[in-house]
Amino acid sequence: MSDIVFNTTFEISIRLLLVLSVCKNSRFTLDNLVTVDFIANYSKEFGLSDNNLHGNNEFSFSEFSIRRALGQKAIKELVLEDMVKVSCTKKGFLYSITDKGQSLCNKLTSDYAIEYKSNVDNAIKYINSKTEKEILNLISQEASKLLRKEE
Repeated sequence: MSDIVFNTTFEISIRLLLVLSVCKNSRFTLDNLVTVDFIANYSKEFGLSDNNLHGNNEFSFSEFSIRRALGQKAIKELVLEDMVKVSCTKKGFLYSITDKGQSLCNKLTSDYAIEYKSNVDNAIKYINSKTEKEILNLISQEASKLLRKEE
């Protein structure tokens, strides 16, 4: 049995499902999903809110690469559980929520879920105002700053 509570595959799968539920008619790449999730959790760092949903964390940007690996596992489980549908396109694999996944999300009504979905909406608007390269560069730069602080 694992003692890990945060950033488990299960926790990330629920958040990715919530991302997809906010934009139920959209299809996302895995990288887009993970990026929206990251920005929604650390929205203060991107100037989108007054606080970070997961609290202030000096290592927040260093979590991004780990989250992608966990996100990949999470999305596979969601597809197997018929919560998420995958489409193979020229752009690669795109993910969208199924009726079963939407039904589960409709039951998630905690304060956390409500605030997270609001942050997701803001994160999507933020992402749409920038290129994917700009966003990934920002995350990389911030992670590098943290690494230099440690030295």
